[in-house]
Amino acid sequence: MSDTKLKLKKTAEFDQWYQSLTATEKTRVDARLDNMIAGHFGVSRSLSDGMFELKWKNGMRVYYSRRKIKDIDTIVLWGGFKGTQKADIAKARRLKARYEDELEKEPKKGSQNKTA
Repeated sequence: MSDTKLKLKKTAEFDQWYQSLTATEKTRVDARLDNMIAGHFGVSRSLSDGMFELKWKNGMRVYYSRRKIKDIDTIVLWGGFKGTQKADIAKARRLKARYEDELEKEPKKGSQNKTA
């Protein structure tokens, strides 16, 4: 069994959504994210192009990207509920494009630009 853990990056927008949740909902999200770090994603589905949706029975959703960029394995993009799913997926796709682009442009940790 591997002790390798996935590294997650949460977007500022996800953090803002998370703060709007009840204590019980936050506990549920925290448990799922902890499981993701260990490599267990639970009930989820692919939304294509490397984007996925975590699902709960109460209709809560969390959208994430599974594209390895530098030392980040997964970007936790956005959250929502079944009733706003279409708009939430559209927002998550915009966030995915923006954050993946930003991560690709960031210098790799530990590397330094040397000029002669």
